[in-house]
Amino acid sequence: MSDLQLYIDKVLKEVQLVNKENEPIIMDYDIGAEICEIIIKTRTLLGMTQKQLAEKSGISQANISRIENGSYCPSIQTLKRIADGLGKRLIIDFVDREEVL
Repeated sequence: MSDLQLYIDKVLKEVQLVNKENEPIIMDYDIGAEICEIIIKTRTLLGMTQKQLAEKSGISQANISRIENGSYCPSIQTLKRIADGLGKRLIIDFVDREEVL
């Protein structure tokens, strides 16, 4: 990622949107995109290919690819198998919404 893109990402995280009453706007987020990002980031940090993750998780490489590109929404059981294949534990939690991007 370029230095410019890193800078833009940093600045955008600091932007706070407000409505006419100057109250923070709570932004929706795309949970599917977040899941894709977490899987890709973890897999690449471990130096693992999709094929290796497929072998360790028992999920086909084609399905790993579909999950990572956002064209397939995995079940919780599938996410657990992916986490196991990555040597991680799947934790699902409810947290407060962020009021900024």
